[in-house]
Amino acid sequence: MNKKTMLLSILLITILVITGCGDKGTKTTTKVKEITIGYFPNLTHAPGIVGVANGSFTKEFDGIKLNVKTFPKGSLFMDAMATGQVDIGYVGPGPVLNRYLQGAKVKVLASASVAGNVIIGNGTSNISSANDLANKTIATPGFACSHDLLLRRFLWDNELKMEKRGGNIKHILQKPATMMGLFKQGQIDAAAVSEPWAAVMEEKIGAKVLVNWDEMPWEGQMPATVIATTTDFAENHPELVKKFLKVNEEVIDFIANNREDSLKLMQEEIKRITKQELSIDILDRALTRTKLTSNIDPKIIQEFANISGELGAIKGSTDITGLVDTSFLEVIK
Repeated sequence: MNKKTMLLSILLITILVITGCGDKGTKTTTKVKEITIGYFPNLTHAPGIVGVANGSFTKEFDGIKLNVKTFPKGSLFMDAMATGQVDIGYVGPGPVLNRYLQGAKVKVLASASVAGNVIIGNGTSNISSANDLANKTIATPGFACSHDLLLRRFLWDNELKMEKRGGNIKHILQKPATMMGLFKQGQIDAAAVSEPWAAVMEEKIGAKVLVNWDEMPWEGQMPATVIATTTDFAENHPELVKKFLKVNEEVIDFIANNREDSLKLMQEEIKRITKQELSIDILDRALTRTKLTSNIDPKIIQEFANISGELGAIKGSTDITGLVDTSFLEVIK
């Protein structure tokens, strides 16, 4: 090897050492140009709604294009995340733990809200205790959804069962909007719903809360909404995950200290997305029954998964070890 060739070889090696030539180096140095977050136009997703509306997410992700997608139900959110259409966002605990146990590489990073779920009945209902639900018809929005699992746990805690489980309670699946008509027609006696639907039914059809949020299982501390992302996104973009969680914390604090302004933002956003305007009174009442917090108890999520397994909604193991990862939250708190 002549002197010139040797110098060129040394120069090439030096360049490779400085710049890196492996996939890992390329991945970690690639700047993210945009991020897509998701949430539902639902009061239990209030930190997401307000965080988008007041510009908190846009400000925190300065220099990165922020895309926002909204969803009517958890399964669609999880589909979007699985196909890379959403990076991180808000979803109920039921859909995310079901996907995890089906093999999806997802993480729950924190809570956004707890409570916000009640059992509601017709305004003329004579149901005053759990035992009064026997031989009645109860509706939930879906099978093995968060509301459905909470209702089943409540019934089991009170030694009650649905007909398909050998009990005497008839169960039907209906969207909350449809439930109102069924209440009027006397076709259902009670329903398990999340806010703001309970408050809407109180105002629109004179419904009444039969089991309040703090009388529900786990004293109402079951997460109504969690923050979820894929394992890949969390591992490849930890700083973006921490930014998202930071905004969640800031917006929870903002709502607590600016309730009136926050309620107006929620009203405007829900109307923009759903084309329906909810009164400030409805939203205020609903928020009273919803507790916004990032704190999450993995033990409750595990018990939730066990119920889903007992129903047959999950086949195989219900062990969710590894699903809840609070390490990012611990750093930003």
